[in-house]
Amino acid sequence: MRQITIDWFRLFRYSLLFIVFSMLMTAFMLIWFSNSLQEAWHRGLMLTFSEFEMTVELTLTLLIYISFPVLLFRFLYYFSKMLYRGRSPGVAVISYKTLFNPLNFLLFPSLLNDKGLLYRRRCLLALILLTSIYFIILFIT
Repeated sequence: MRQITIDWFRLFRYSLLFIVFSMLMTAFMLIWFSNSLQEAWHRGLMLTFSEFEMTVELTLTLLIYISFPVLLFRFLYYFSKMLYRGRSPGVAVISYKTLFNPLNFLLFPSLLNDKGLLYRRRCLLALILLTSIYFIILFIT
């Protein structure tokens, strides 16, 4: 856990990307629910804050439902690589060293080699993002 660093510039780029994605979704919704482009342009100029807030919430919900399976797949992929290639020699997947639970590889880094520590970090990052997305879903609903 000491090796995890936060790249603030990268996070700023992701937040800017979300803002652009939100603006594109707003424009798409305006065009979709209007009869013509002229009416969509007029509605866009007269957009209220509550309508914009609704489009941001819908965009966030869409982003969450796209990223949830991706993060789950990322966790499962790196966890399987950690179990297959990341174990130290002489450590079985299910043994007394892991307390007969393969998830304990995430808790005990002494059971892993260098590749396993890298996969462990990626698994933990995916788990942290998954739980934060889950709490955002609970907060929205």
